[in-house]
Amino acid sequence: MSLSFLSISHRGYPQAPPVQHSSIQIPVGGPPPKVVSTATIMPTHHPAAPALAPAPVHVPAPVPPHAAPAASSRPPWVTDDTFAQKFDPGKTTTTTMKMQPLPQAAPPPPAYIPNPMQAPLAPAPAYNPAPPFNPAPLPFPPVARGVAQRAERFAASSRTPLCASCNNVIRGPFLVALGRSWHPEEFNCHYCHTSLADVSFVEEQSAVYCEACYGEFFAPTCARCNTKIMGEVMHALRQTWHTTCFVCAACGKPFGNSLFHMEDGEPYCEKDYIALFSTKCHGCDFPVEAGDKFIEALGHTWHDTCFVCAVCHINLEGQPFYSKKDKPLCKKHAHAINV
Repeated sequence: MSLSFLSISHRGYPQAPPVQHSSIQIPVGGPPPKVVSTATIMPTHHPAAPALAPAPVHVPAPVPPHAAPAASSRPPWVTDDTFAQKFDPGKTTTTTMKMQPLPQAAPPPPAYIPNPMQAPLAPAPAYNPAPPFNPAPLPFPPVARGVAQRAERFAASSRTPLCASCNNVIRGPFLVALGRSWHPEEFNCHYCHTSLADVSFVEEQSAVYCEACYGEFFAPTCARCNTKIMGEVMHALRQTWHTTCFVCAACGKPFGNSLFHMEDGEPYCEKDYIALFSTKCHGCDFPVEAGDKFIEALGHTWHDTCFVCAVCHINLEGQPFYSKKDKPLCKKHAHAINV
């Protein structure tokens, strides 16, 4: 008789592991033959019951060391004690920016190393791009101070002159004045900035002015008509005149660049002055001009070289003389008949 080992398996819940029990053999009667058997405890397989859903277990997420706390929904001026100090209106903030230093000069060009394996070639002609059209200014005829001028218009063409005002290339219609080229919109009065493209202008002190500004600030006043002189100015007697105002008091002709003589505060041309005011020599009938030596004798005026004996022509200056028919005679010819 043998007893089999009891195998007890517990079917239960997952939290309790199966419990095993040991078995005890009690012999009855004669000793049976020794039989040694080996038992293996195996859990009994039953139809699987529907598994119960495990209860949710809350596992807290691991917090990394020195992790920043989550942002709070409260405003920063409540949670941050130093907020008022950071944003104090009287506090100044200095920001330092590292700037790349600017180059002091262009880098030197690389050195030219010829290729020793290549045969030397003839040097190619250097490429010289055509510069903008800026011809040398033509000789500008001198213009008298205060003379009004007008600019000349040119339509757009293949010419590309440089503007005398901005020094840029003109790619369109342009003006030519004072021997230079200008953008039409940049040729303006130096004082009031009025456009001078289609009106007269006057040059003064290397600048251009409209006639109104020139008359107000630069034009001199005529000593005769007391008006502004716009155009050529006559300078005489330490005064300024219109060329049409400085004329001979006798004939009324302008003097131009001719000589004139003053008499009683009035200018006279040479012809009228001689006819009206000059003293003529009784000997040669030429006027006795200022600086000439003259002699008053026989009721007439003589050049010192003209007062001579009418017969022998000896000079009688400082010598006793005689007269006959208003002609001076020396003592030797005082009784001459044919005088």
